[in-house]
Amino acid sequence: MKKQLNKAIKQMLIQIFRPLVRILLRLNVPFNEVADVLRWTYVDVANQHGGLKGKAPTKSRISVITGLSRVQVDAQMKKDLFDEQTNQNVWHRAVRVLTGWVQDKTYLDEAGKPKVIPIESTSHTDFKSLVDKYSGGSTYRSILDDLLVSESVKVENDCVVLVKPYYLTEHDTDDYQKIDFLGVSTQYLLETIDHNIDPNREGARFQRIVFHEALPTNLYNIAESYVRQKSQALANEVDEYLGHLIEHADDQSKTKTIPYVGLGLYFYSGNNDDANKKSKTTGENK
Repeated sequence: MKKQLNKAIKQMLIQIFRPLVRILLRLNVPFNEVADVLRWTYVDVANQHGGLKGKAPTKSRISVITGLSRVQVDAQMKKDLFDEQTNQNVWHRAVRVLTGWVQDKTYLDEAGKPKVIPIESTSHTDFKSLVDKYSGGSTYRSILDDLLVSESVKVENDCVVLVKPYYLTEHDTDDYQKIDFLGVSTQYLLETIDHNIDPNREGARFQRIVFHEALPTNLYNIAESYVRQKSQALANEVDEYLGHLIEHADDQSKTKTIPYVGLGLYFYSGNNDDANKKSKTTGENK
């Protein structure tokens, strides 16, 4: 039984590591840097969750459960590699501004389409008021800069034009925004899975996968477009509903809050090129 479990764990790690390593290699991140971060993370998580009967774990216990020596544990505990103030707050706020723009009737025209709005105006609905209403305290200049970088908006004649109602850069050569998005999105997915497979936690969180094989290549764009349209509509609806709950909660309810809650959606597909490359490489290595 233990042998089967170890094999399953190794297969799971390979499935997680393969796409991650592909990204890391593309970004020229060497193995030793990843190993250093993983070593620190092992100690950090063990220090937070490895105690017994509500007590903080000793360095000896951390050493036992991580497999690292006490010297290594001590060295890692003197470091602080994680910055709580990551850029996720930036794109969270930017996303809320974009969502408000496509849902709030104040910022829609008679056809229900997002208006072209002046950056700042005393007589018309403007971008500054949109940011003030939905960003949670950010300045309109900072949000505008972020949306311009992600190419979600463009500025024409001192007015802001919505280009796409989502926030994810497609042409950032340094991949900063995509890396932030990768870290946070993967964290949320794994936290959900961790909750669902932990026998000490009650009440499974919603998690579903839709899987089909052998989709004809010429129908791929139709399938992707359909999923994008349906998922965006659901994302907007959930975002509006959760925002409404928070906005209209009574004062007593607001005294105790959950750090974050939301819904993650993504479209996935296999890549025949990867499979062909694997077959070719395997043949060459024989």
